[in-house]
Amino acid sequence: MPKPLPVRWSNSSNMNIFFDLMPPGVWGLDLAVAAATLLAAGLIRGFSGFGSAMINAPVLSLLWGPTIGVPVAALVEFVPAIQLTPRAIPDALWRTVWLMGVPALILIPAGAFLLITLPSDLTRRVVASIVLILVATLWSGWRYKGQRTAPLSMGIGAFSGLLSGTTGIGGPPVIIYLMAGKDKPVVLRANMIGYFTIVLLGMAVTFALHGLFTPIVLWRTGFLVVPFIVGIFVGARLFPYAAERTFRNIALTVLALSSTYVLFA
Repeated sequence: MPKPLPVRWSNSSNMNIFFDLMPPGVWGLDLAVAAATLLAAGLIRGFSGFGSAMINAPVLSLLWGPTIGVPVAALVEFVPAIQLTPRAIPDALWRTVWLMGVPALILIPAGAFLLITLPSDLTRRVVASIVLILVATLWSGWRYKGQRTAPLSMGIGAFSGLLSGTTGIGGPPVIIYLMAGKDKPVVLRANMIGYFTIVLLGMAVTFALHGLFTPIVLWRTGFLVVPFIVGIFVGARLFPYAAERTFRNIALTVLALSSTYVLFA
């Protein structure tokens, strides 16, 4: 009896299997626009250390609606979090971080409920408005000058958690609040990284429980991680060659233009 011929997999058959697994509607011009957006957001994040979510969330929400755009924007943020968090652990003031982080974790589910139930046009305009408010605040040079008390820290964290669950952008109130302190830059940066890592984990669990990490969300995230990583790498390499104020103004201009477009689109 003749032996059966061995099965040989060709590259073309492997590619066919890959595309068969892909949900319909993943690949298209919208994904190319999203990839360009993630590349630009990565450049800003790699250079300045912030701002990527404030580009990604409104633009992706405009492309795909908030219930897809916000989860994708949240998932790609794990890329810098995985890299930066271990280095930030020794420098962070964890009492301050957890005073904000615990209330944020409690309110994230309420925000996710609003994300699912509110009209998508309203949600994406809220996202864009929040970004524009932060940009205007940073450009004006205004800083909160009050005391950082425990109740206020908890209130800021709760508000940020609600915004994170609803819009994917809980950073503005926390950034403004933490910048009011007298912490050294390395401590300030570590506090922000620690807090946002806690919030990201809370968002991931909440979105998963709500069924928002659908196959199309995961596939789009997988494609967009690559340009995001490239942008972060290039942005970090550009840091020594450009004036911080110049790049900061460029970053704020990009944030303002993208959010204004999303707000009125």
